[in-house]
Amino acid sequence: MKKELPILMGLIVGILWYSEFFIAGIFYENMKLFFANGFRIAGVVGVMVGIYSVARQNYAKIKYNNERYYSILRVTMILLMIFLGTKRGMSPGTPFSSMFMNVYVPFQATVFSLLSFYIASAAYRSFKAKSVESAVLLIASIFVMLGKIPLGEAMWSKIPVISEWIMDAPSSAGRRAIIFGGYLGTITMMIRIFFGLERSHLSE
Repeated sequence: MKKELPILMGLIVGILWYSEFFIAGIFYENMKLFFANGFRIAGVVGVMVGIYSVARQNYAKIKYNNERYYSILRVTMILLMIFLGTKRGMSPGTPFSSMFMNVYVPFQATVFSLLSFYIASAAYRSFKAKSVESAVLLIASIFVMLGKIPLGEAMWSKIPVISEWIMDAPSSAGRRAIIFGGYLGTITMMIRIFFGLERSHLSE
């Protein structure tokens, strides 16, 4: 029953979920409200699991002197932000908002700026004209990067136009193909769960 019951529940919920598109009524309106509340409850449970995971990891580091001071600082800042948010609110002008805008946002910008060096290193290794496809990718990337800075327009007035065309036409088509493939994979997974063929969530 440990595996049959979840499969049966998935089948019943799948039938109710898909039948909403074909049958109208107050029952399905209440069902949508029930699932919406269920998603919120699942989100709250996820936050609680995250809090427990953070507390457990930092407690172990503090206890066994593994990056103890960083863990103490991390826990202190988390508790401080929670205290400021619950004490004075999170609206603009409050201490929470000041800490967020003047401390967290600059830290976040610093971390993302460090990622640019890794991106540049990866681009240098990837953009090598070893074949026709890689040469096309290299030329397109050069036009896109030059089109985003004033130097490109100063070199040739058509570079920004070519850059916009590359982003709107070939790049957009590739992005839509990836999204379309993701949708097909999601639908396939839903159908497999609906018919009980997918059992990876049952530890099989």
